[in-house]
Amino acid sequence: MKYVSFTLLLFCIIHHNSFSQSLIAGIPSADVAEKRNLELTHETQVNFWKKPTKWNSFNFLCYGIGGNSELTVTINNLDNESSENLALGFGAKRVFPIFKSSPSWEHKFILGSNVLYSTTKKDFGVWSYGEYSMRIQQTKTRFTGGLSYGTHHTFGYRTKLVSNVETLVPNNIFTALLGFEQPLTKRFSFIADWYSGSHAIAALITAIQYDFGHNVLIGGYKIANNKEVGSNALIIELMISIPTKKDSH
Repeated sequence: MKYVSFTLLLFCIIHHNSFSQSLIAGIPSADVAEKRNLELTHETQVNFWKKPTKWNSFNFLCYGIGGNSELTVTINNLDNESSENLALGFGAKRVFPIFKSSPSWEHKFILGSNVLYSTTKKDFGVWSYGEYSMRIQQTKTRFTGGLSYGTHHTFGYRTKLVSNVETLVPNNIFTALLGFEQPLTKRFSFIADWYSGSHAIAALITAIQYDFGHNVLIGGYKIANNKEVGSNALIIELMISIPTKKDSH
């Protein structure tokens, strides 16, 4: 219940709309879903060059509620290996524009949290994050960086020797987040993001993003920080934005 209370507290502080996907590739972006828009995002990670083929996915539903805020529903770690760390999540994200005397640099602070429920362990966890983001106005390059804290629902397990027996121990850890976005043309961008540490999603992802309409297609490659707990993979991510109601204002 403490995780639920934490996220409800975050909701209490939520309430210039920006428009973009809610993730860079794997970390939260500096944007939120447009007001009264649904964003459906599916990310596939696949490694077929090693047998057996490994496939994992992350699925997000975001709803823009205005005030630079969105609500999120997630399905994490749906895979082809029994989905042993499958987790369902509910949360929110808020973007705070800062240093408004320099609007062209788009300084932002991003705050978010998700309550997570493990469908196999039958327990609750959390993933929370805080980031700072800014854009270099001359080149339109955006940098994002911050910290997050999460339970095993996000970061998986590590192996620990207990009484000479290898035991899986939940990863309840802090991790650093870094992101990079560089527009190349009107529709194409180069993007990259990184989680620090040695856990299930600790990796560098580099990718090309293609914008079509209000939708986004991403293709890239993931390099795991530690191949003993993670694996390299091809990344395909699709975000589709669906307006649910016209704004009367």
